[in-house]
Amino acid sequence: MGEVVSEDGRFPARSTALVPARKVEKRGGAAKRWEWIAFKNSARTDSLELFHWQKAGVEVVEYPYAAFNVRLERIEYTEEEYEKHLKDATWTMADTDHLMDLCYQLDLRWPVIVDRYLPVPSRPLEQLQARYYFVAHALHEARSTSVGDVAALGISSRSKHFDAQYEEKRRRQLHAAFCRTRAEEAEEKALRDELKAVELESRRLKKSAKQHADAQRAARAAQHGDVGHAAQQQQQRAQARAADAVARTEKATARRPVPGQPYLQSARLRIPDAPPGLSKGMLRKLALVLDELGVPQRPTPTELACDAYDALRRDIVTLLSLQKLANVKQAELAHLRKNLDDSAHAQRAHHHAAKPQAAAPAPSQPPQQQQPQQQQQQQQQQPPKLQGPYHQPAATKQAKPAASHKRKTPPQVTAAASHVPAADPQQQQQQQQQQHQHPAARSHKRARK
Repeated sequence: MGEVVSEDGRFPARSTALVPARKVEKRGGAAKRWEWIAFKNSARTDSLELFHWQKAGVEVVEYPYAAFNVRLERIEYTEEEYEKHLKDATWTMADTDHLMDLCYQLDLRWPVIVDRYLPVPSRPLEQLQARYYFVAHALHEARSTSVGDVAALGISSRSKHFDAQYEEKRRRQLHAAFCRTRAEEAEEKALRDELKAVELESRRLKKSAKQHADAQRAARAAQHGDVGHAAQQQQQRAQARAADAVARTEKATARRPVPGQPYLQSARLRIPDAPPGLSKGMLRKLALVLDELGVPQRPTPTELACDAYDALRRDIVTLLSLQKLANVKQAELAHLRKNLDDSAHAQRAHHHAAKPQAAAPAPSQPPQQQQPQQQQQQQQQQPPKLQGPYHQPAATKQAKPAASHKRKTPPQVTAAASHVPAADPQQQQQQQQQQHQHPAARSHKRARK
């Protein structure tokens, strides 16, 4: 073992570097030689001599960029061809010749052609373009026997005929868009945002309508007795969704190290920015659950910690997916219960409406007429009254409430009554008969005594 610290207090220099230096490889062979030589552009007619750098020993026959110098051919026609194919009521042959010459000289640069066009009255750009392309197409169709592109005329066999009305409308719209104010641009942006909101609402309504239709089908299946089949289908769909959620979770987890390939263990702790099958909302919920459980964002990246971290994230995503599915099922169940209650209520209302209506009761009599009738019924039910000087009519006595007959017995009396010997059965029977007698009879008996 060598010394860790030298005598002067410094660390000794290592003989080998921690990171090996990259060796600079020298390319074999001598450098390429370049020469400054003269050349001529075959596209030019003035025989101008130019110079450029070129590799030594390479012979160039023609300047390579001369092939891109495509000139527009002059459109020429005879009087017979003009009368047969090109005649137009709004164009003369002299105006057409002048337009063809300008197009050839200015190489179809239309803004310059409009400025240089001399005949009176002046014509708009759309009319000049329409006339040129009409003449080019007509001559090409009349002269050519095979279909092919004519790049030298500025047309193609696959191109359509020039539409002057469409071109004019396009230019007006472009000019109107260019001249818009800030207020008009803001209004257009607001309209686009509103259109986007309407499209989102339309998609949401379609989705809710589909869910409502599924719930109605399930309710009809339950009413017709196909509850088992509907429940089986719902269970199969729930299992499929749960399996899909678990599969998405497994795809979203970090890949494990592969033997023979360099891989950082800490890379398993990072959640991908856009994992397959997981939305941004699910990732936010996953982060919140991890924070709530107190899991650190960057735990020690050991193999055991990474395995546990992956398993925890997988379980959390599965739990969140199942919670979402359970909420959906609870909402569907509440909707089905509401539909069943509504259908049962409608059936009961239909059943009551189908019954024959009962006879209408007799019209109620006024209170002045009902009272004498009630008094007559009470008099018929009561036993005959006893007459005597000591008897008062029963109508003059006020009826005591039923609660007044229930008298509370003092505790002293109850205690004393508990020591009283049992009475004779005959005496008890007589007392019961006296209690059941009419109050008027009892009062008459007391008077006789």
